[in-house]
Amino acid sequence: MSPVPAYFLLAFLAVAKAATLCTNANIELVARIVFGEAKVETDQGQLAVAYTVVNRVAHPGYPNTVPNVVYAKYGCKYQYNTLDNPKHNAAWKVAKDKNTTEYKNAKNAASNALCGRLRDPTGCATDFCATDPCSATTTNKYYVAYNKTHIGNHYFVCRRRVSG
Repeated sequence: MSPVPAYFLLAFLAVAKAATLCTNANIELVARIVFGEAKVETDQGQLAVAYTVVNRVAHPGYPNTVPNVVYAKYGCKYQYNTLDNPKHNAAWKVAKDKNTTEYKNAKNAASNALCGRLRDPTGCATDFCATDPCSATTTNKYYVAYNKTHIGNHYFVCRRRVSG
């Protein structure tokens, strides 16, 4: 019997862990990321962005809680760029206060990913970028990028540690 590919195992672990991730506080945090990074994307594109948080929580190379993943920084910048943009923060507040369609869609995508209601359209992606190649979608000295998937305006990749 051949070994199970790493991305299937990671996807399984992400779905299994989703039950513990499905809290109102986590949904709100991930919805903020979806809103800022993908509010103009299709439902599948928004779901894919939400799943990058779930997959990072399950990945050994990232923090293991939703808040720690969401607020992780690379140097002085957040890994989810939307958090560095004051205009995005203001737009999020207005959308939330007015309960706009964009806000509801972002919350729905976050809830579906965190609660494991819908399958991850990327299979295991932890990283994404609007252009390809970019540092988020290419292999580096620590991690191999694989299973590249193009959904909407983003390219998604899974990561595994470089062996050796």
